[in-house]
Amino acid sequence: VDLPGILSTVPLPLSQGVLLALLQQLACDISKETPRKLAWMTDVAVAINPADPMISMHVRPIFEQVYQILGHQRNLPSTSASEANSIRLLMHVINSVLMSCK
Repeated sequence: VDLPGILSTVPLPLSQGVLLALLQQLACDISKETPRKLAWMTDVAVAINPADPMISMHVRPIFEQVYQILGHQRNLPSTSASEANSIRLLMHVINSVLMSCK
C-alpha cells in the first residue's frame, strides 16, 4: 500500500476515525516490522485533525496510549538507534498534537 500517496490525496479518502484507529492498531504490535510501522504511524499522526468533531473526544486518550507504547518500545534493549530516533520524532509529533488539544 502506498500510504504516503493515499495521505497526499485531496480530499483524503480515509476518514479521521479510520486514521485514528490505524494509529492505535499499528502501535499495539509495534515490536513486529517496527521501522515500517513507525514510518506509517508518523504519516498517519500528521494527517490526523484533532479538531475533527467525529474524533475530537478520542484523540487525547488514544494519542496518550500510543505515546506510552512508544516510550516503552524506545527503552527496550532490542530497539536500534535508528528506531529510537524514529520513535523520538513520532513522540514529538504526538506531543505537538496533544498540546494543540488543550
